[in-house]
Amino acid sequence: MKVSPIPFNLLIGFCFLLVSNTIVAQSPLAVACNENSTVSLFFPSKLVKIVEPGVNFRFTYDESSNIGALQGRKGKNSNLTVITENGFIFSFNLSYSENVGKFNYIISPEQAVGKLNQGPTVQSETNREPREDIQEAKESPLPKPSINEGGEMLKEAIVEKEIPSNPIENQIIPENSPKLESEGTVYNDDSGVEQDLYDVDREEYYRIFCENNYLQKTVFKRSFRQNKRIVLKLNNILVDREEIYFILQIENNSKREYHIDGVSFFKKAAVGQLQKIMKPRYTFNLQESLDPASVNEIVYVFKNFKLSSKELIYVALAEKDTDNMVILPLDNKQVNSPSN
Repeated sequence: MKVSPIPFNLLIGFCFLLVSNTIVAQSPLAVACNENSTVSLFFPSKLVKIVEPGVNFRFTYDESSNIGALQGRKGKNSNLTVITENGFIFSFNLSYSENVGKFNYIISPEQAVGKLNQGPTVQSETNREPREDIQEAKESPLPKPSINEGGEMLKEAIVEKEIPSNPIENQIIPENSPKLESEGTVYNDDSGVEQDLYDVDREEYYRIFCENNYLQKTVFKRSFRQNKRIVLKLNNILVDREEIYFILQIENNSKREYHIDGVSFFKKAAVGQLQKIMKPRYTFNLQESLDPASVNEIVYVFKNFKLSSKELIYVALAEKDTDNMVILPLDNKQVNSPSN
């Protein structure tokens, strides 16, 4: 029996209409960057939400514009997700490259991996509620290290939360702006009262402060020690609230992988004996191993303290399965005079 082509043609036309009204999901856009240049991303509308990449990449933007800036340091590849005001979702595969060939990306809606059904995602600060249709997930590119502190293991706790931002007109600033004391509040849904993040979630406050400040330029020019091409350097010391932050840098200038056993802090008292100071309240970004010709910036958080004129701090970096150590002394002038 011969089948009429009319119903079949109608079905094909209906399917065509459905497809024409949807966005064809695209693969993540590959972007290479490094720390010496800035890659600019131009989106079709304002940026309202990002899922941040790993710690060796930094994406900054201003919520009042459609421009983002990307930089990266040597490390593992990561991913970045950006949601714009008109609901488009863009995904990027980030990699480090010493030679960046493209510095500007004009992003079109056709490059989106999807679109939110609700339309624009802009909400007022007072009516902002959690979005259930967006899954915020960030995979840390660094393993959780173990620290040798008298046989005890210190595990870094990483909590994923949205970081409030305070955009400044005509500037590109990171969402996790380092102005933490003025912006470190969270909204309490039950009472409707803003609360200080420092009082609500202390470890999350430490994480945000460290993430905003661990890439510090070296302030103490002579504060470094080297042992077999492994360098331990003090970049900066900061004080915030009731804590003191030691921003350190480990450099592997050798041609082999360096396995870190731990970093310990000791205080030399006036009597000449070495005594271990208090256990760190928080440790940020310490890796278990370093590839050849690579750098690891770390932050140690202690309860704030002062040194007497006869006291010294010793920072000891130990290598796993060996007796090799790099010991960095810090005097009272450095510890008692933070850069902020």
